[in-house]
Amino acid sequence: MILKTRHIVAAIALHLAVFGLLFSGVQCGRVPKPVSVIQGRLIAANEIPKAQATPKAQPTPEPPTPEAVEPPPAPEPPKPDPLEAKRKAKAEEAKQEQKAAEQKAVQDALLKKKAEEIADQKRLAEDAKKKKEAEDRERNEQLSKDAIAEEEKRLAAEKADKKKKAEQARREAEARREREAELAEALGAESAERSAAEQNIWGTQLVAAIQRVWTRPPGVSDQKYSCVVNMQLSATGEVLSARIQKSSGNPQIDESVLRAVYKASPMPLPRDPTVFQPGINITFIPR
Repeated sequence: MILKTRHIVAAIALHLAVFGLLFSGVQCGRVPKPVSVIQGRLIAANEIPKAQATPKAQPTPEPPTPEAVEPPPAPEPPKPDPLEAKRKAKAEEAKQEQKAAEQKAVQDALLKKKAEEIADQKRLAEDAKKKKEAEDRERNEQLSKDAIAEEEKRLAAEKADKKKKAEQARREAEARREREAELAEALGAESAERSAAEQNIWGTQLVAAIQRVWTRPPGVSDQKYSCVVNMQLSATGEVLSARIQKSSGNPQIDESVLRAVYKASPMPLPRDPTVFQPGINITFIPR
């Protein structure tokens, strides 16, 4: 690359301008070391002049060494204004108070929200409790109604069953009484017949016992007499007493019959003990 003279001059002028700026612009701090700057420009191929005669190379002049420049003293910091400081302090205090108020408002809002949430939870819990109590009460009432209905049903069934059993027992008792009555009637009839037969036999035996010891009184005609004699007998057949229940019409005959009764004592007893009667009447016909 070939440098023209005007380019070199421009580079030197640029260096001088940079140095001037450095010296005038530095107010504090260290002075930077000078920097050598070489400025050039690329020339396109079409701008390169044709080679004529090769000129002799001119020596590049050395740039002048800049002299050391004392840096100017640092400016003193401005003194603080007491009014401005007081204003700033009040502003900072107001800012802090506003911040504290905002934080307090946020905390109050959080506490209020928390209290509302607790109140809502408590209200929901109370509602749930009341609902559960109502459901339990309704269920208990329903269970009580069901239990009462079941108990009434059971009592009605027991009452109907008792009534049915009582009616059945009554019918069975009536049937049993009817059977017993029929049996008693049958047995009574049979017993009565048997007792009547035994009493007839026993009466015949008593009459025979008296007839064996009876004697006709002297001077009494041989006609037919009949009298009824009442005798009181002991369990062994002894004659405790005797009397004429119905007279024969002849006192002598009646007297003779009483004598024969006492003479025939003890009287024969019936074969069936149930037929025995302590007081008995017999009809005696002397022969």
